[in-house]
Amino acid sequence: MRNSTKAYLAITLQSLIIGFSFFFVKVALNSTDTIGLLAHRFTVTAISVLLYKLFKPNSISVSFSDWKKVAPFSLAYPVVFFLFQTLGLTMISSSEAGIVYAISPILTFIVARIVLKERANRPQTVFMILSVLGVIFINTMKGFNIGNYSYLGFLFILMSVVSFSIYNVFIKKLSKSYSAMTIVYVVSICGCVIFNLVSVIQHLVTGSLETYFKPFTNLSFVLSILYLGVIASFISSILSTYALGKLEATTVGLFNNVSTVVSILVGIVCLHEQLYYYHYIGIIAILVGTIGFNLLKSPPYHDGGI
Repeated sequence: MRNSTKAYLAITLQSLIIGFSFFFVKVALNSTDTIGLLAHRFTVTAISVLLYKLFKPNSISVSFSDWKKVAPFSLAYPVVFFLFQTLGLTMISSSEAGIVYAISPILTFIVARIVLKERANRPQTVFMILSVLGVIFINTMKGFNIGNYSYLGFLFILMSVVSFSIYNVFIKKLSKSYSAMTIVYVVSICGCVIFNLVSVIQHLVTGSLETYFKPFTNLSFVLSILYLGVIASFISSILSTYALGKLEATTVGLFNNVSTVVSILVGIVCLHEQLYYYHYIGIIAILVGTIGFNLLKSPPYHDGGI
């Protein structure tokens, strides 16, 4: 199987995983707060990475120099990305959050254009716009909550999107020097340390340190945190990092729209959110735009691309 085909399969699977993660975040937040969720999530992720390294010791080799080069990017992902994603999901629905994430391709394209000199030809641009218009149509028809509370939730999700777009572009540069597992290993350990440190401090301030592991007494939380930590963080990070090493950052970024579609459908099936006719129209536009963009080859840099 060609590497590009494997990369497309990897990013498609990653998009499906992320689409489902919105639901599991909602479930987990019934048992703990935002910081507690992130601390436990990345503890599970770090344990997964360490177990992988234990059973395959030659698969990950990280020097102090490697830590210095890769670790700073963990501030964008997972720290900023997941912090604002989880905060946002406490204020808006999972389907609304998925819709906001659909602008990620535009932001990724802008950053990739500046940093990596990536371009999109005119037909690709049309398909990208079609995909984004599908999202805008859904949002417009659904309407916005005029309360500041809802707008704050959208702002948090937007900040999460921006950090992830920046991370995608710069990780593509790093992938030329480091394997996917090495990158995932470093950012996962950093996320675990940072979120647990913040959570412990929060519990000490409130005098509730004895409740630190209380969420694990809830089976639904345990199942959710296993999905979020092992599948949605560890496995999906490997998939996306691998895809970034083979495909353009803009191409990978556009697949976030697939997560949008999945999150809407999961919200409807699992959270009993309603599906209206405009969702169908928007979803079709998103999928056609995403597929059309990726069926077209990127132009050479001297071509008349945008």
